[in-house]
Amino acid sequence: MSPSRRTLLKALAIGAGSTLIAPSRALAQSSLSSSGGSSAVQLFGPAGGRGVGSSEPGLVAGNVGFNGHKRFLAGDVQVVTVTEDSATISWLTWDADTSRDRAPQGVPTTGELRVWPVDNPSDTTVAVSPSERFFHQLTVTGLRPGTTYAYLASSNGTEAAATHNRKQEGTRLFTTLPRLAGPMLGTIVVANDTHIGENGDGIWKNNFPPPARALPGERPYPEVSLDAVIDTAHAVGASHLFINGDVTSEARPWEIQRAQELLGRFNGTVRCTRGNHDRPHKLSDGPEYASAPSYGNEHTDGWGAAFEPRQTAWVEEVPGRNGRIIARVVGIDSTKLDTSGGMISDGQFKQIQTIFNQDRTTPTIVMLHHPATRQAAWSNPAGPAFVLRDRDIMRLQRMIAAQSNIKLVLSGHTHRGRNNRPDIAANTVFLETPAAKNWPTGATQIRFFEDGMAVNFRQNSSEEALRWAARTRWTIFGLSPETMLGPLDSRALVIRY
Repeated sequence: MSPSRRTLLKALAIGAGSTLIAPSRALAQSSLSSSGGSSAVQLFGPAGGRGVGSSEPGLVAGNVGFNGHKRFLAGDVQVVTVTEDSATISWLTWDADTSRDRAPQGVPTTGELRVWPVDNPSDTTVAVSPSERFFHQLTVTGLRPGTTYAYLASSNGTEAAATHNRKQEGTRLFTTLPRLAGPMLGTIVVANDTHIGENGDGIWKNNFPPPARALPGERPYPEVSLDAVIDTAHAVGASHLFINGDVTSEARPWEIQRAQELLGRFNGTVRCTRGNHDRPHKLSDGPEYASAPSYGNEHTDGWGAAFEPRQTAWVEEVPGRNGRIIARVVGIDSTKLDTSGGMISDGQFKQIQTIFNQDRTTPTIVMLHHPATRQAAWSNPAGPAFVLRDRDIMRLQRMIAAQSNIKLVLSGHTHRGRNNRPDIAANTVFLETPAAKNWPTGATQIRFFEDGMAVNFRQNSSEEALRWAARTRWTIFGLSPETMLGPLDSRALVIRY
């Protein structure tokens, strides 16, 4: 093992709050009174990842348990989202036997989730997994609004450990959202970073870090993920599905056509913003672009012909169940040519201002692929050049600050969940939302009420999608759970009007 890799793995272990141990054995660190087990962290060697599809080493940290299959580690517990009356919690059980020549593998177990209000422990709600599985995802309903609950998630009687985001998940507590006024008026779903056509997840550059890939015989994972998002949108009764950029992998004509086919399965309205992967491509990028409509002298833009023209804003009105318009969604093209960073042209800024001026009362959501705060610029690993350029951040926020009805700005691009501090537009919430196609996989549901909107991240839940989510848990050297899901208030919150 190289010194740089050894240093990285030590950092991962420290970040997990655990002791790095040898790859061929488990080390019991402490007794766990609730399950009678012990906790351990396992290091897996670089292997090609035939077990779960990752090709990099990973750390499995969890509490040691046993079932009829073998010894396992129960961990990765997380509160995926909470509403005013429900909570969704997931966790995984991993094989505790390790080898330097394979990646972590899941072990099917029974799963049980117990939830109770901290002020009345006897009022316990219990949910169980429908079958033995290694990826447990359970929802409890009938909870009280604005109430703090404790929970215990277990695999075969062994408590699942909080192995990432431990400051939050280690408390084993969550508080339900407050109830907004009246009945729900309508709901929409917003996804981002579907990357239709992609065949390797977790790549920064030139196949580094080594990516997770679909295994032989599996469907392409971007299609699995988008199908699961559409199923969720149907299940929650969404009238609109918005894809906030990076619809395709590289805007190849066949990718655009396939994205249109998949999105055509949604039984409501679909609108898309453009992401950097959807930008116009040069003819020199590949012969497949020759069949796309031209864009200037050197580029083609098949995505613009299929979805929205480049550097052009759009507005979509969302009618409620009574036919009254309950919200507006404004889409912005924030892409630059030939780079991953973002910009908004002067012409589009004028168009956006016209759209804003047309309606200063209807609750409005703004969507653009690139994050639009300085906090996002300086906190993302790629730095300020990766997001919207600074002068456009400030200009857009000044325009938003002048409007009292713009309540939420959504962006993707970084693939992480994060509630960012605005620089000027203090009246508005700025969210980065997780990607549809990699850990934790899913989309954001927004429900509208008379006095506000409830925002909830919904993790994909089909068996096929959960298998892929578990595989991408090991991308970026196992850091995905720490960096992508984000804190609970970034994926479960109420925005009042």
